[in-house]
Amino acid sequence: MRRDTLIIATAVYLLAPTVIFAMGWLRLPAAVLVAAVVTASIVDLSRRARTEQPALPARVRVGVWSLAAFWAYAAGIGGLTAQTADYLKHNLVFHDLIMRSWPVVYGAAEQSGSILCYYVAYYLPAALVGRLLGLPAAAPASFVWGGVGIGLAFAWVCRLTRPHGPAVLVGFTLIDGFCWLPGLNVLAHKLGVLPGAANAEWWHTDNFAESLFSFAGPQTRLVFQNEVAALSWAPQHTLGAWLAAACVLSVLLERRSPRSIVLIQAAVVLWSPFVAVGLLPFTLAACLREPRSSLTWPGLAGGAVVAAPLVLYFLAHAPQQFFGMLVATFTGVGDWLRYALFLVLAVGILWAAAWRVQRRFAVMSTTRWRLLCLAGLTLCATTLVYLGKHNDWAMRASMPSLFVLHLLLAAAAADLWRSAAPLRHRLAFVLLLLLSAERSLKTYALAPLGKLGAGDLRTTIATATLRAASLAALPSTVSFEYANQYQGSRQSFFCRHLMRDVTTSAAGR
Repeated sequence: MRRDTLIIATAVYLLAPTVIFAMGWLRLPAAVLVAAVVTASIVDLSRRARTEQPALPARVRVGVWSLAAFWAYAAGIGGLTAQTADYLKHNLVFHDLIMRSWPVVYGAAEQSGSILCYYVAYYLPAALVGRLLGLPAAAPASFVWGGVGIGLAFAWVCRLTRPHGPAVLVGFTLIDGFCWLPGLNVLAHKLGVLPGAANAEWWHTDNFAESLFSFAGPQTRLVFQNEVAALSWAPQHTLGAWLAAACVLSVLLERRSPRSIVLIQAAVVLWSPFVAVGLLPFTLAACLREPRSSLTWPGLAGGAVVAAPLVLYFLAHAPQQFFGMLVATFTGVGDWLRYALFLVLAVGILWAAAWRVQRRFAVMSTTRWRLLCLAGLTLCATTLVYLGKHNDWAMRASMPSLFVLHLLLAAAAADLWRSAAPLRHRLAFVLLLLLSAERSLKTYALAPLGKLGAGDLRTTIATATLRAASLAALPSTVSFEYANQYQGSRQSFFCRHLMRDVTTSAAGR
């Protein structure tokens, strides 16, 4: 057995922002406790992490890191190409973390102010570089940090799906669902097949599917993003989801000890509470395989020490303006039919195809098939709740399940293609998966060309304040307070008992 450097590197990547957060936000005793527990846990993992899996061949590693660099660039990480509209916010988060005192406080330092209360794990390492080396250093640091995370995730995809890892990796970045199908109506108008005038490039569907699957407004829309689109819009959620889900899958597929898996579950809270909830069914499955190992101190005690201050931090968040049960917003049979159509297009077609292939050719092991079914059920369950202006809950809590689903479908396709199954069955399954990739293929083609960017709305980390003076100064609309999405109360338990004292205005460093 060899030293498992991939799990060690992944754990360090996921936990490093927690240590930075603890030292910058928490009072000294709590900060030292968290840092000591994380350090001890990493040391314990480094001593015990062994695997029978051979290292990836050199040519595969070159392919993995080359593809990672391509997607870090194409997704706009580091600002080397046009960025999506969400980078108006991302760049402000970076800017505030670099130019303001830690913990970041908006308004006066007294109790009437507010704190930055957001998923800052992705931002903190690059922001720390910016604080140490100056604002211009933050953008290249974010590119390196994001690229390393993508590379680690892609390495996991190749390792978990041996011997067809490279083919599965390509399939993983392509497989999507069929919610793009309603957009063919818009495309037909733009191409002149149906009457109507084009109001944008032909590849834009004017968010037709998003509107079709919105029930009481944008806050109840149902959208599952494909993997590369999620990376382009929300790397702060995506990287945590990919890496944490890969760690859990390694326990279930490689029969690795779950000794540190609860700690990984806790670490992902700072990356995204939504992802942490979506990951929970898979973490429970891993823990149930070896309950005694999962409840040792690096898992149970270490996870509790890491998770407790993070949970209290997010409990300080301002009340959500949009939150509830999705079905409570339905007003008639039409809403139920649209909801059923979404489930069929997003999950049902792919699951039914996989079931048929598994029933006839048994290309998946029992563990993989059960995981695929668990992913499908979890995806359906995430649609029952809505939260956020554009239903961030459905988009982000679904990410771990989508990672599992896409990885296992791509692996099943590779295994089926190399099997003795009739050619027509192999072609049918692979072509079905390729048909699902309409949005992914557009992202592959358009992102490197800057066609997914925000045009004249684009900012950089250095020029983020052209949009607003700070994240807390984002303009509001009649129906929504944008800045409230990123702020927490100074009256919260976290601020009163765990957060470092703030004695001066946080307007600058």
